[in-house]
Amino acid sequence: MLGSTFYHQTIRKYVAVFGTLFNDINVERKNSEGIIVERLKVPLAYGPKQKWLLATQETSVDRRVTATRTPRMGFAMTGVTYDSARKLNTIGRNVAANTSSTTTNMITMYNPVPYNFDFDLFILVKNAEDGTQILEQILPFFTPEFTVTVNTIPDMNIKADVPITLNSSSVADEYEGDLSARRTITWTLSFTLKGFIYPNVTSGEIIKTIEVNFRIPGSDKEIETAEFIIFEDSTPDTTNYILLDGFDEGTAYTTFNRARIVNESTSDGVQDATIKSRYTVVPAPLSTTADSDYGFSETFEFFDEGKYNDPTTGTDIST
Repeated sequence: MLGSTFYHQTIRKYVAVFGTLFNDINVERKNSEGIIVERLKVPLAYGPKQKWLLATQETSVDRRVTATRTPRMGFAMTGVTYDSARKLNTIGRNVAANTSSTTTNMITMYNPVPYNFDFDLFILVKNAEDGTQILEQILPFFTPEFTVTVNTIPDMNIKADVPITLNSSSVADEYEGDLSARRTITWTLSFTLKGFIYPNVTSGEIIKTIEVNFRIPGSDKEIETAEFIIFEDSTPDTTNYILLDGFDEGTAYTTFNRARIVNESTSDGVQDATIKSRYTVVPAPLSTTADSDYGFSETFEFFDEGKYNDPTTGTDIST
């Protein structure tokens, strides 16, 4: 933590997605006969409400600014809070193929952290009719939430369904002063976007071979030859086990058709601590890549004389 530099632009994407919802709203004005005489596309920009209120009132020649045309809309992110109700398993991970370089590597990422992002949408109009017309193009879609899909982490093909909830709406008439003052009616709609913040991405090699060697350790004391291994998932009522030698006709376990793990020809071979059997799993086909749809090939090997293995190199050695 705090030692790895990364930036997924997640918050930037949330801001862009929120603004995109309201960037195609129009106002139509009609004459007394109901014929459309004017159609205005309502401009949208990011910024605090005070900025746009000042712009609608500023007419100073010295500042070379004319009053901003209304209607118009603005929005701003007003807060970020942690949402414990949507917390995911901290050690859970997402895994994908590293398509940016080579498909022989895997990239992983721990589960994201849930955060709520608060947004305010401002609607500035000079008459009440424009304001209600804009409002009616927004409110029907929030019941009280509207869900969008955000491509949050493209490299890992992570797409999140992000709900945006409408919390409240209020209106204020900013008209003050004499008859020459400009009137501005401001609607404020408050939203909450329920998103996630994602941690850094790590990469590593794909494991293509799993090899398990079975041994029966030696002892100075005389011991009985082991017949089976009991698994940890056994219960007082049921016993789950694997036979060490499922082909011994002289035992009572032959009829259970259990997996054969160790083949001992004599009891002398039990105590030399060599490898008695080996279980190997490889993907099928061997040429598979990280994002392939593949199966597995399993192999059992049995060594009556036992084998020695170098744990550093992973290869068998002679003694």
